[in-house]
Amino acid sequence: MASPTDEPAVVSYGTRASTTHVVRRGPHLFHWRRTPGESAVRAADLPPLPVLRLFGEQPAGSAVRFAVPRAAEQPSRRPEPRPAERRVLVYELPDSVSIGWHLLAGAAVPRQYTDVVLRVGAAVRTLHHSPASTAPHRPVPWLGGLRDWLSGRPDALSERLVRRIGGDRCARLARWAEDAAAVTGSVVLGTLSPGVIVVDGRDRTAHVLVGAEAGHGAPELDVGAFAEALSTSVDVALAGAHHGPDELDYPSLWQAFVTGYGPGRPGDEPVRRAAVLRRVHRLRSMSSHIGDNAFLQDQVDRLPELIDHEGRPLIPAQGHGATAWER
Repeated sequence: MASPTDEPAVVSYGTRASTTHVVRRGPHLFHWRRTPGESAVRAADLPPLPVLRLFGEQPAGSAVRFAVPRAAEQPSRRPEPRPAERRVLVYELPDSVSIGWHLLAGAAVPRQYTDVVLRVGAAVRTLHHSPASTAPHRPVPWLGGLRDWLSGRPDALSERLVRRIGGDRCARLARWAEDAAAVTGSVVLGTLSPGVIVVDGRDRTAHVLVGAEAGHGAPELDVGAFAEALSTSVDVALAGAHHGPDELDYPSLWQAFVTGYGPGRPGDEPVRRAAVLRRVHRLRSMSSHIGDNAFLQDQVDRLPELIDHEGRPLIPAQGHGATAWER
C-alpha cells in the first residue's frame, strides 16, 4: 500500500515556511498534510496539548468547528523517521482549499461567505471570552518574535525598515508590540484570515484551522489579524485577474465578522495597532520565505502611512461603499 507521502495530491503548495499537500480521502473528506520548513520567522511547533484541548471544548455549535491537527502516521517501511518528519501535521477537512483560495481564484465572491464569517465571528468571541483555564501559559509566537525583531534589528529587512519609516516610527511599532504582548488573558488563534477557514459545501459548516500561532494573548490580535488579512486580499486581488466590484467586496466579510463577534469586541485603537503589527509580521515573513519582490516593496513603502494613522487604512470603512477602505 502506498504511504501517505506517495499518494497524489489534489492541491500542493508551499514556501520555505511550510509545505501543504492535500489528499482526497472521500467525497467530502480531505487530509491536509502540512510540513513545517526551516524558518526562523514562523512557529513550527503546536501549542501544548492542554491549550489545544481548549479549542475542542468551546461551545461554538455545530456551525463552526476549530480544526486541531493530529500528528501524521509514519510509513511502516521507515520505522525511525527523520526528525523533520515527526512534525508533519494532518488536518481532516471537508474541502481541498480554503475560502481565501476560492475568493482569489475567482470561484466565489466575498458576499457568498458572509453567513459563514458571521458565525466565525461569534465562535471567536466565545473562544476569547471562555473561562480561565489551567493550561500552561503560551504567548502567541509571532508577536514575541516580532517584538524581538523590532528591538534587535538583526537582518537586512529590519535595517531597510528603519531607513524607510525612520527610527521614531520603528520605536512606536516596538512599543505597540510590547503593549500587545503584555495582555495575556485570553485563548486566541494567533492568526485569522480567509485562508484558515474551510467550508463544508453540504451544510456550510466552517472549519477554522488551529495552528502553531495559537496561544494566550489579547483578543485584538485575532480581530486585527482578520482585518489585515482582508486588506491584503484586496491588494492581491487588485494585482490579479479578478478585481471587479463584487470580487473586491471584502468589507462585507469584515462587517459580517464584527456583527457576529458582537458586544465585547476589542477597542478600535488596539485592533488597528494589532493590524499594523500583523502587516509588519507578514512583510517579515514574505522577505524570509519568498524573497524580495515588487509587492513587498510596495507594502513597505505604505508603512509610514499605516503607522501615522495608527492602522486606520487597514480597517474597512463603514458607509463608504462596498469596496471602500479607510485611507
